[in-house]
Amino acid sequence: MAPPTGPRAGTGRAPPRGPRATGGGGGIQKRRANPRTDRDGDVSMDAPAGGSGRGGLASGGRGRGSKDARGGRGAVNSRTASRVVQNLQNYVSGGPVGKTQSNMATLKILGMSNSKATGNRDGGLRSLLTFLERKASKDKAITIGKSILDGDHVWITVRKDDVPEILRLNGFTYAGAPLTITETTERMPRPEDKISKAAEETKQKLTAVLAARYNPELKLLDLSSLGTDPILSSMGTFDSKDRAEKAFKVLVVIASQQYKTAAEKREGIQAVSLASNGLNDVLQVFTLATSLPDIKRLDLSSNNLDSLSKIAKWQHRFQYLEELHLTGNPITTQPDFVAELIKWFPSLQNINGQIVRSPQEVAEALKGMHPTPLPQFPSNLRDGEANVASIFVQVFFPMFDTDRARLAAEFYDDDSWFSIQAIANSGRNLPWKTYLKYSRNVHKLGEKNPATVQRLFTGGNLIADMWKALPSTQHPSMENPGAWLIDCHTFPNLADPTGHGFATGLLITVNGQFEESDTTENLYGKRTFTRTFILGPSKPSNPPPVHPYRVISDQLTLHDWTPAETPAVQAPVANQVPQIPITIAVPPAEPVVLDDATKSQLIQEVMKRTGMTAEYSELCLSGTANWNFDMALKSFEEQRANLPPTAFINAV
Repeated sequence: MAPPTGPRAGTGRAPPRGPRATGGGGGIQKRRANPRTDRDGDVSMDAPAGGSGRGGLASGGRGRGSKDARGGRGAVNSRTASRVVQNLQNYVSGGPVGKTQSNMATLKILGMSNSKATGNRDGGLRSLLTFLERKASKDKAITIGKSILDGDHVWITVRKDDVPEILRLNGFTYAGAPLTITETTERMPRPEDKISKAAEETKQKLTAVLAARYNPELKLLDLSSLGTDPILSSMGTFDSKDRAEKAFKVLVVIASQQYKTAAEKREGIQAVSLASNGLNDVLQVFTLATSLPDIKRLDLSSNNLDSLSKIAKWQHRFQYLEELHLTGNPITTQPDFVAELIKWFPSLQNINGQIVRSPQEVAEALKGMHPTPLPQFPSNLRDGEANVASIFVQVFFPMFDTDRARLAAEFYDDDSWFSIQAIANSGRNLPWKTYLKYSRNVHKLGEKNPATVQRLFTGGNLIADMWKALPSTQHPSMENPGAWLIDCHTFPNLADPTGHGFATGLLITVNGQFEESDTTENLYGKRTFTRTFILGPSKPSNPPPVHPYRVISDQLTLHDWTPAETPAVQAPVANQVPQIPITIAVPPAEPVVLDDATKSQLIQEVMKRTGMTAEYSELCLSGTANWNFDMALKSFEEQRANLPPTAFINAV
């Protein structure tokens, strides 16, 4: 199949002309900035200049190194050396990595190699992309982003919204071959990943160096005296300090890549020797800490480390390092170097062959690095002598389950605020659908998003209307303290609603779960939540407010959702207390000890809810309800028909 002569469908771009059109076919074409180079023409790694020692990692050749760079005696040809360095650099970096695009997805396509289009100049890639875009653009135009042909697979990127349209083509036949299309989270290959032949030869030589220096019995990687290694010397690796550091980086990377998992690497390489390399700062070999972070023994003897600052870059890096050798370094003459090293490496027990810490002390040091989580304390209600918070939560949640309109009318005024924050794993998760349209997650929406303001509901009427759209709920009984975690503290400096000075309110945080019934989506389950209230004095009004306090702010945060097979709760019926049967065989409850102020407030609440006199309200609470507000209301509903007219305030 011949490739199309025009640009790909939907792109509207002409093929490139001029020198830029000569790039490798099928590769990801992307402009790249010119790399910074140092005085030798190598890619700059911002390594510090200078160095000391002869023939080691810190060596710059004889003298200042300038004679060797100009072709002095014993120097490797500069063009050859530059090529070696470039091969090393290509292997380590693999080229610049582009920024990830969170709205793009990656797909793999198998079957291209069996198609008739493989004889095309670009291997059939261009015609395949045109085929995919044309077939997928059924309801809307689909445009493929990046693409690359890598072996038997073609990799492409598309917008996440377009993924279903591309996957719909799975199994289609293209140029006589069936296509297998799958979405993947793997990193898309880059043209730079294909190592050149010269770089592959360099890798083979360095792998041979590592093989000769690895002791499987001691699990030791011996990288000491690298400047005298015949293979490395023949490659011109140590003709300058910069080349030496790059070579070491590649050696460590290759050593790390010999193991498939971190556990295999941790078991395979337990000791490393960097002795006699002329090191004057561990920054020159910093890669060791990132590529082999779990080694237990490290030998830095016979180098030029003269102060703790020259090792400080590795501070808190080797968490499992047990043995460290620094003999032959000027740093050993400092009186405090042992004490400091113990602080930096929590598992360190042996320095220069001397035991400096016991295994028990190491265990304590490691324990200190991983502090235990804070314990969860029981509910803590600091709401004063009137027990406002206790009574509020006992009244609030049953009313939220049964009569939300009345709840909003009694506790919320024109200045009350309410918001929902849904912590959903996915915006397409059906159990979150009802909540997400109201969710005010500022982190996701952004402070300048109009929805941030629109989803802050203000005023009791608006809040009540919004509550009608939420699924029905059933919170557990307050008699089960294990199902609730409630904290309450005073909240000072609230604006006094009378306009004179400041007032003190309450900050109440409630953590728990509730059963949920979403009849519109036929979903039933349980949800965990956190609800935070700020209560303050009610505003003066005529008639007087129902309660002496009001909800100033109410924030509901929803967490996990667990499905249930059967309906969890029934839809609430307005202005009606739910008819929940009371089990007859109830064990006698322990008498509740309440102060007179709390009892008086409970009596007032029952009077407001039932219309009974204070005397009958007290009888209702002190009887079988045992001063439990919910039980008292249930008892009232059961005995309402048997009560005399004098039991009600209107009849008095």
